[in-house]
Amino acid sequence: MTAPVYLDPTRPVAERVEAILALMTDEQKLACLNGVPETVLADGNTLPGLTNAFNEVLHSSGKKPDATFFPQAIGLGATWDTELMEAVGAAVAHEVRARDTDVFASFGPVADIRSNPLAGRFEEGFGEDPLHVGAMTTAYAWGLRGRHPEYVKTFTQMKHFLGYNHEWHRSQSSASMGVRAYHEYQVVPYRMPVEAGAVMGAMTSYNNVNGVPSIINPIMETVRSEWTGNGRFFFLPDGWDGVNLHTTKGQPWDTWEVDPRGDVPYPTALAAEEGRAIDADENGVYASALMLHAGVSLFADGSELPFVPNAGKAVERGLLGVTMSHVDRAVRDWLDFLVRTGKLDGDACEYNLIPADPHPQDRPEHIALAHRAAREQLVLLKNEQSALPLPETASIAVVGPLADLNLRDFYSPTVPAERRPSPLQALRERFANVTHHSGNDTVALQAAGRYLNVAANGVVTAAGDALGDTETFEVWDWAHEQHMFRHNATGKFLKANLLQQNDGPATFENQIGAAGGGGPLLVALDDEMEDGDAWFTHQNFHYRRTGGGTVELFGVNHVASDADGPYHLRLAEDGSLPLAKGGDALDLTETLCENGPEAAAAVAAEADWAVVLVGNHPMVNARECFDRPGLDLAPRQADLVREVAAAKPGRTVVVVVSAYPLAIGDIAADPNVAAILYTSHAGQAVGDAIAEALAGDFSPAGRLTSTWLADTSSLPKAGPRSEAFRVSDVDMLEYDVISAGLTYQYSKAEPVYGFGHGLTYTEFTYSALELPAAADADAPFTAALDVTNTGSRTSDEVVLLFATALESAYGDRTAARRLAGFTRAKDIAPGETRRVAIEVDSAHLFVWDVVSGKRIVETGDYRFAAGSETAEIRLNGETIAPLDLSETANVWEKATIAEGLTYWEVSKLHTLKREGGYHSTGSRRPGSHVGFTKAILDGAKGIELRAATTTADWTDLADPVIEVRAGSADGQLLAEVEVPKTAGFQSFADVSAPLDGAAGTQDLYLVFRTGGIYIDTIRLTR
Repeated sequence: MTAPVYLDPTRPVAERVEAILALMTDEQKLACLNGVPETVLADGNTLPGLTNAFNEVLHSSGKKPDATFFPQAIGLGATWDTELMEAVGAAVAHEVRARDTDVFASFGPVADIRSNPLAGRFEEGFGEDPLHVGAMTTAYAWGLRGRHPEYVKTFTQMKHFLGYNHEWHRSQSSASMGVRAYHEYQVVPYRMPVEAGAVMGAMTSYNNVNGVPSIINPIMETVRSEWTGNGRFFFLPDGWDGVNLHTTKGQPWDTWEVDPRGDVPYPTALAAEEGRAIDADENGVYASALMLHAGVSLFADGSELPFVPNAGKAVERGLLGVTMSHVDRAVRDWLDFLVRTGKLDGDACEYNLIPADPHPQDRPEHIALAHRAAREQLVLLKNEQSALPLPETASIAVVGPLADLNLRDFYSPTVPAERRPSPLQALRERFANVTHHSGNDTVALQAAGRYLNVAANGVVTAAGDALGDTETFEVWDWAHEQHMFRHNATGKFLKANLLQQNDGPATFENQIGAAGGGGPLLVALDDEMEDGDAWFTHQNFHYRRTGGGTVELFGVNHVASDADGPYHLRLAEDGSLPLAKGGDALDLTETLCENGPEAAAAVAAEADWAVVLVGNHPMVNARECFDRPGLDLAPRQADLVREVAAAKPGRTVVVVVSAYPLAIGDIAADPNVAAILYTSHAGQAVGDAIAEALAGDFSPAGRLTSTWLADTSSLPKAGPRSEAFRVSDVDMLEYDVISAGLTYQYSKAEPVYGFGHGLTYTEFTYSALELPAAADADAPFTAALDVTNTGSRTSDEVVLLFATALESAYGDRTAARRLAGFTRAKDIAPGETRRVAIEVDSAHLFVWDVVSGKRIVETGDYRFAAGSETAEIRLNGETIAPLDLSETANVWEKATIAEGLTYWEVSKLHTLKREGGYHSTGSRRPGSHVGFTKAILDGAKGIELRAATTTADWTDLADPVIEVRAGSADGQLLAEVEVPKTAGFQSFADVSAPLDGAAGTQDLYLVFRTGGIYIDTIRLTR
């Protein structure tokens, strides 16, 4: 008897999927929206079940103790090594298959680009350049997926699609970007791995993009129809994102718009546009209909909402036009997933032959790979007078708060301490004479005249009459007032026991927990510093000196402050220290028992060399839900570097251990600091990698993938709404890198260390850069150059090739330079000259042509540079035509010039109908403007706009006029268009005005006299 088509591994996956689908009833299909249950098909065969069981694979095979601990993604990005990235992905996928034998999904890679250095999850991205991020994402995804054309090692589901680079209010806020930034920058790293075939699914991001929720964004259809080639793509919501669709995302909640009514469920607002009101139950049916309509594959978000039953109701009623065809699309995604895992095919799938192994992290090749990755990601920022490497016989003072720590971030595996030695441990193994001091202050604290100490039960009590060993605490300064404290006598860390469960359950939302005995207390119970797989961190406290020797200790876990304020200490009658919200905070008196920087400097003075390890705690200040308040290194860490360097001038090495860029200009400029080495929190081998690099066992050769700014002054400024202990001076929702001047491509700020910076222990010279004289824009070409090691040490060299368009229709509104290609040349020996070739895909040099609505490479001359070497090439591509606005056009889709703008959804009903022109263009302040390149003005007699005004109170609409100008924002005035006050920024009115003096083809500007005006469409009448 012939086996069914769907059980024949030689048949194409698409054919097998259709064969299964044809044997399923509608009820069986609807049951597949949350996974494929074991199903008896119409032919009597049983289809095995499949769920989206997953591992988080950001930089390991899951949050497990039995996983290899690779460097953070920002560190992996600094390797610039796509071959390494694929090898890491392959090792991760092997561990998933071997250890968790019924898990086939990988939540990763993370393709999110890092345009703002304050992003709370900065370390999860590879960097700030779209080509680099796209290439590293694609390479890692190929490792996770495997290179088999049909089967997958793991089913890759990238995160977070799209425009996810901020945390505060992430589920309600909106990433704001113009059409060029959208296509030329933000979308690129997501598109590249999908078009390559390496990524097969995506988790949608929490946030809106220009007011449109990511979970129902029309770009999901673009992914299926244009990027994949076969229409199959697995979309799933991020955690509780379906809930967010039920409960929020109806009105903007961001810097610029605050609706006084608060947030409204998206379905409720959509139904209101249709002229109907719906209740909570109907709201849920609408939400599921929206998800079906958009192409969501997985109808579960970690909550208990009835997405699947509601989807059935929506189909039964035809709500929003959904039918069984929409269900079929989702079921095809699941069946494609199922067939590709090999669950139907036994040994015919090579990945099914991976043997079960509960401890795959013990594989020698994985251990070696983690070591290689930790080495390759090191970036040598400074090395004056070839201070590094250190002499083998040197005595070394290893100081700093990061010296004896190897910290895990939230997506690290939970490997035990013995498998992740600290830098101090590794340096003691590598060098014979090592001394140590943490550089941390030691303090004593008094409440009502009595010193704090720790009772036998771990409760911190004001009970000490005199200052002794049991009354002192070591203090870690993690910047922005965040501190941790360890009791010196017991070695226990202070914490707020907010989640202690003595008299009831402690829930995710219930931050106060159930502490028993009258509320949460300050205790010292933990032997280890909190890190890793912990959503709540209760060891970090705001520690603020209030003058006169007194301090405040308040706030925990970065919890948003309620109206009555954060947690503060109180003093109970028994001397214990309960925490409560509200006023009447307890002032503590601080006694500095040991000045940490001074003590560390004294230790350093006795050694030949000082190595100072400073940086961040990966769970403090920046993490999920919280963006970083600033760029600064912790003040006491900065003091430590300065004092140690003064004690050991010219022989101080600073090792920066950080998940994100830090403002270390003072350290970089300090003549007493001889060298600076950067590492991410680089996993199980970071200690060994640092020690080996300092000893000269290899030459560090990584390069920065993000710009290290001197301060935040060049970042976009926030609007009128800010909150305590959040990013209050930077607009985290500004995603338009072009207009905001973000990243090395557009910023005019002088960085401390720029994108691509990185030294080695040797010197390289570049010469003989060669390009073809001309090339077609739709064909790749090769750039080649000689790389010569003129120094005395073997080293890798990361060769970066940048391109600049010498002529563009967009003029200086194109990147000053952009990455065109890169490679890591390995092990170039002293005196060796190596011819290095870099393949350049001209298509990556595209701009978004607003006239044709597509990516094009402009015909023209391009200058390429590698180091100081330059060469030019003529690319034969396309030309951007003049812009004819005679037909009504959406402003967002046609605008190429932006200043002080924000964007929002024109209409939910409009988005639902997929009619294009989804976004309106709004002004933030007087003088904001939007412009159009090379607009045809000849014969134009009038202008017609659809415009609206906000009802929010942040703007003054006394002069709601749009000036129409030619040539520049202050050029010839052609018209003044008055906008009537409307019912809101999604309530548009038709307005018009005659044009006076419109002529020629030139840039056209719409200049707003006030903030709070939104434009949908434009038309020039003739």
